[in-house]
Amino acid sequence: MRKSTTKVIMKDWLNDRILNGKTTIKSHEFEIDLVEYGKWFWGVTKLPSAYSRAWREIRANKDYDDLGVIAIKQVKTKGKEGTWELVTRISK
Repeated sequence: MRKSTTKVIMKDWLNDRILNGKTTIKSHEFEIDLVEYGKWFWGVTKLPSAYSRAWREIRANKDYDDLGVIAIKQVKTKGKEGTWELVTRISK
């Protein structure tokens, strides 16, 4: 089993979402869904801010090729919440 670093947990969660056709991500999902995912599937409790830092690092370093993602685009919405679209090799 891989070491349960914040980045590994996040990439596992992102991969799960992609496999289930969910390529749009909102900030609150990091704070709620990802925290729960880490707890239930990895047995690790991490703060939402840790996942936010990992997300910024993944985007900044373009460290997402192993997920089949070719780009991450910020989506403009009417609200203040951050929203991103994962553009995958199989995206339409």
